[in-house]
Amino acid sequence: MHELSLLQALVGELEGVVRRYGARRVVRFRLEVGELANVVPELLEEAFALLQKRIPWMADAVMETEYRPVRIRCHACGHEGEWANRQIRCPVCSGHAVTVVEGEELRLRDVELEIPDVDASGGDAP
Repeated sequence: MHELSLLQALVGELEGVVRRYGARRVVRFRLEVGELANVVPELLEEAFALLQKRIPWMADAVMETEYRPVRIRCHACGHEGEWANRQIRCPVCSGHAVTVVEGEELRLRDVELEIPDVDASGGDAP
């Protein structure tokens, strides 16, 4: 399952954030997933549930997924916008010399953490 390996890499990124801030757990995080990222939403959810069971600091985390459409830029006329009819060609001039500018990403965006309270003496608050 491709989605499992993607989420394993994501867990590595999240673990770095947890360590950096001394967090107890991840409360929620948001992913941006491009339409061309080759991700099946149902398999992404299954992979998340599987990893969530194995990682204590992710046990109650909520994964929010924002799917992003494909946006292209035409080299001939300069138009930039969403692709039309799932064809990578300019909807204005029908040119094929286009660049995908958005829609291939798999990006970790917002992360909400539970961080222990620290009192003025530097220890954990009661």
